[in-house]
Amino acid sequence: MIGHMEPLKKSDHRRLAVFIDEAAGIQLPEHKRSLIESRLRKRLVVTGKDNFREYLDWALTDRSEQVMLIDVLTTNKTDFFRESNHFDFLQGYLSEQIQNNSSRRSHYRFWSAGCSTGEEPYTLAIVLENLKHDYPGFQYSIEATDIAPSVLDTARRGVYSHDLVHPIPMADRKRYLLRKKTRQMDLVRIVPELRKNIRFTSFNLITGDFNLMGKFDGIFCRNVMIYFSPVQREQIIENFAAAIEMGGLFFIGHSEGLSARQFGFDSPIPTVYRKISL
Repeated sequence: MIGHMEPLKKSDHRRLAVFIDEAAGIQLPEHKRSLIESRLRKRLVVTGKDNFREYLDWALTDRSEQVMLIDVLTTNKTDFFRESNHFDFLQGYLSEQIQNNSSRRSHYRFWSAGCSTGEEPYTLAIVLENLKHDYPGFQYSIEATDIAPSVLDTARRGVYSHDLVHPIPMADRKRYLLRKKTRQMDLVRIVPELRKNIRFTSFNLITGDFNLMGKFDGIFCRNVMIYFSPVQREQIIENFAAAIEMGGLFFIGHSEGLSARQFGFDSPIPTVYRKISL
């Protein structure tokens, strides 16, 4: 039945888009309907529904399935050391601060917003742990958030297939990854030394209370805001800007952009912003 299913009708796409916008603040434009269909098919297979309309009639009134629906539609692909120049810049920037003692602090806080399956916060932890080895006394913690429960579960486990970790430099692989072989595949696990410094929690960038998150020395929100409307993006950036310490950094995706001065930033390199004013 699934293989011969009718396409997702415009009317069903519209009511799904309204629900996702209200629940998660994420836009599901018409031109992404084929992608939405492919993701919805996964839930039809799991739930045994015969077509998109039957599934949506049920899912949009069932609280537990609504969670799964948001999950399947908001999960995004990520990689270790994706857009690696961001991490190179961060390492150099923090090294200079530490050497000059310009921050007069030893503990640094970071936020990976839209952390997906954990590759970004673990990459960040590798960079920060290396700084900790180079500069005794340097301490850090990372808040990693996402709206999708399944990706947070994956991130907390910190277990990945060996094929996914190739972007990690060999020296860091030897230091921070543990081999975990199974009969089916070759796996690695992030060492406890890194995992203990990361807290994975659910957070909605539209409805969440940013004040509860506290202040940060750096925030990564990369390739996430493209899913929000312009008005929503502006509000999210304002909230992030308020949460960044003076001199702290804000990282966005290479396909994204913002007006630096409008939010109290300058931009030392493209897609990296530094807080310079309130």
